[in-house]
Amino acid sequence: MNSSFANLFVALQLQIHAKVPTIVTIDQDLGQLKSTIRPAVSFPCVLIDFEDFKFENLSNNVQIATGIIVFKLCFEVKSNSSFSSPSGIIEQAIGFYDLEWQLHKALQNYNAGNSYGNLCRITALTQHRTDNYRVREIRYCISFDDYSTKNELTLKLVSLGISDVMV
Repeated sequence: MNSSFANLFVALQLQIHAKVPTIVTIDQDLGQLKSTIRPAVSFPCVLIDFEDFKFENLSNNVQIATGIIVFKLCFEVKSNSSFSSPSGIIEQAIGFYDLEWQLHKALQNYNAGNSYGNLCRITALTQHRTDNYRVREIRYCISFDDYSTKNELTLKLVSLGISDVMV
């Protein structure tokens, strides 16, 4: 793969799979959770998207990219977290916070290598939904250098036609 985004996406999938194996589905966010029928994912899942990237030119047609990676952590709601619920039920209902914490530990300061910077969490919010799914959006900022259009420098040695050089 040549694309910086494709390589970053695969690196993120591998990192999440290695560090948080209880997450069943790790995929691109293609709107799977917008469906009115059961989403085509297994739970818990993480859906990844790249948002609001800005590019700045450096020398030789190299650019630095800075933007946001959105991780949507989604669960099926199966129990009630009401204060009057038994403690085991409450723990099950809010267990997604522990999974979110594990995901954050796997991602905070993660470096995908090469020209990528480290991930830094900037926001976490809950989507307000009317279905039976809980979705947490955790956003991380990242910067990376994009060398895909770098100008190749070619140096030609030019003969000066000097036969004797005195030093």
